[in-house]
Amino acid sequence: MERVLVSEHITSGAWADRPLEGSLAIEGRAMLVALARDLSVDPGVEIVTTWDARLGPFPVETVEVEVVESVAAADEAFRRLAGNSDRTLVIAPEVDGLLQQRSEQVDAAGGRWIGCRRSAIAICSDKLATADHLQRHGIAVVDTRTADQPRPDSDFVVWKPRDGAGSMEIRVRPADQSPPHPDHVVQPLLDGRPVSVAVLISDSGITCLPVAEQFVDTDGDFAYHGGLVPCLPSHSPSSRDVTRLAAEACGCIEGLEGWVGVDLLLDSQQVPIVLEINPRLTTSFLGYRRLARFPLGRLAVFPEQSPTKFLPGDWHGEVIEFTSDGTPATCLR
Repeated sequence: MERVLVSEHITSGAWADRPLEGSLAIEGRAMLVALARDLSVDPGVEIVTTWDARLGPFPVETVEVEVVESVAAADEAFRRLAGNSDRTLVIAPEVDGLLQQRSEQVDAAGGRWIGCRRSAIAICSDKLATADHLQRHGIAVVDTRTADQPRPDSDFVVWKPRDGAGSMEIRVRPADQSPPHPDHVVQPLLDGRPVSVAVLISDSGITCLPVAEQFVDTDGDFAYHGGLVPCLPSHSPSSRDVTRLAAEACGCIEGLEGWVGVDLLLDSQQVPIVLEINPRLTTSFLGYRRLARFPLGRLAVFPEQSPTKFLPGDWHGEVIEFTSDGTPATCLR
């Protein structure tokens, strides 16, 4: 029996001093509950987590839950539980170095961190650094610039926090307007189909899950609403191109481990380009776990058990539409 601490930063009590609202809180809660449900049916896993008292009872009864009422209590509980667990998996936004800090705390507590190394988190948490790194390695990546550089050759541009997560503070503006914040990066607003690929990385190699479509509003402010998976036939040229590019992008960043999400855009010619890399569990897990014929959450916690390649029989034959708030996924066919 392995004792596993699964911690979602926002719902863990680490934000007990601020309102639990917005997309990060909603998606974080949904991911934690979905992962806990997957792991709760695994006889070889004992799950523990911390939970903000304002959220009421934890939705999965078989999970050992430590309810906390303050930031200090949440921090103390996290360190103690990480030291007393066999593995720790953290879901946290890349904002303000939170994911890196949690990794440091697990190491200091003598625990075992499951996920990307801090060097890889540092690159992927910085959109400018990610773009520069991928470009140097010959990976097709969106043009990303700082606010003091000339604007991309585009009528409209996308402004993003360099360390933002999800759709937080992403703005679409005419190219001639001033930046919303001097520290934001700017990218051209490209036409295309937003897609993503979840990737499992271990010493055995890189394994890509099916390509998922992202439902994204781009009318003024970005908003992510979920998606559907698979959005492309697995043996289609477009699917192979997307998964190949996602794997190549991950392969050139040393230290990526466990579950990693790659966001891309498919243009009108079905040519993919990388938008960003998320060094953690992503909201698309809500759809993937419904598509899988097995408890997918186990591979997030035990990535070394990932197959070198998924087979068609590993997935249900349906197309799964999922929302970002954890409401039940819909089978479209």
